[in-house]
Amino acid sequence: MVVRQYKAKGKLTDLLLPIVALDDAVGLVVFAISMGIAKAVEGGALSVMSVAVEPMLEIVLSLAMGALLGVALSYVENLFHSHSNRLSLMIMSVFLTVALTSLHFTLGEVNFGFSPLLACMMLGTVFCNICDCSEEMMERTEKWTKPLFILFFVISGANLDLSVFAKPVFVLIGAVYILARSVGKYIGAGFSSRMMHCEPNIVKYLGITLLPQAGVALGMVNSVANDPVFGAHEIGKTIRFVVLFAVLVYELVGPTLTKWALTRSGDITEKPAGKTAQRKNPDRE
Repeated sequence: MVVRQYKAKGKLTDLLLPIVALDDAVGLVVFAISMGIAKAVEGGALSVMSVAVEPMLEIVLSLAMGALLGVALSYVENLFHSHSNRLSLMIMSVFLTVALTSLHFTLGEVNFGFSPLLACMMLGTVFCNICDCSEEMMERTEKWTKPLFILFFVISGANLDLSVFAKPVFVLIGAVYILARSVGKYIGAGFSSRMMHCEPNIVKYLGITLLPQAGVALGMVNSVANDPVFGAHEIGKTIRFVVLFAVLVYELVGPTLTKWALTRSGDITEKPAGKTAQRKNPDRE
């Protein structure tokens, strides 16, 4: 959001965007595997099937479903020339993907389903990479998605029980998580970029730009909240509190730090003063 809002351009931004996308993708895969293992441990049914096979099936099938629907969407989009029709198809494809991921199947001893987050991510990835009109359509959707983001944050924030702040243990867990994630992001980004012989500005500021945490993390939290095993469980409540607490902190300081880092690296430049500013400050001329 900061990159789009301030129209940041430069080497740091060019490196930041794919890293964030890759980070989200890896996070979703690890989340799917971790959820499968956690469910198996909670149910007391530890086996190779429940720990390894079922989570991997969920990942592969979700990616395959998203890829197929992305190819289908790209083909159908080319049949229409009206922007409204194309936009309607995009929205319909997202709802269709989410609906299909609610299906669950049992094949012998194997129980498997789909991850809506992974499937939708692959849907967007395939569509944006193979459809000629994807860039234009994405620019049009950005004009009306802000209210959806606000609604998403409101619904997610409704799960944050403020009475939990009265329990020092939960606050301590949240603080340790925030500190560990921040240190890991900064040191990891700095170390890896230094190994790749990146420019000093990238080594210095990349870790700071990776600090914000919101969209995908909130999606994972909602998945935990809606899960029949962990939704009402104490572990599920702890996870929700820690992540929502972290998102609250990161969204308060993250965008400011990201803007500062992008400005210091030269990716955000000061806009020239317009006529209104010149009228208020005639000494500029």
